Amino acid sequence: MAQDLKQNIGGLSVFIPGGSASTESRRLAQRLKTIEGARIGILDNCKEFADLVLRGVAEVLRRDYGADVRFWRKAYLGIASPYAEEMAAQCDAVINGVGH
Repeated sequence: MAQDLKQNIGGLSVFIPGGSASTESRRLAQRLKTIEGARIGILDNCKEFADLVLRGVAEVLRRDYGADVRFWRKAYLGIASPYAEEMAAQCDAVINGVGH
């Protein structure tokens, strides 16, 4: 498991990620048979224009497939999603959006 190492460099605290990456094989989640009526979660990572693209995707999912779409938004793009467990419990599938 990775751990962060804290060093003091020039009077600043700097965190240097260390450790090893897991190379264990994992199975992908099973694909939905249909998105018709599915509960779709959308995670906006707050990159520029992600919200515009994701709203367009949500509109198509609702209009064309009758999907129940719910949005979550991270406070900052550089952090892990604090909503992962909540989304897994409430959604059949999740879209993680990115901007540029």
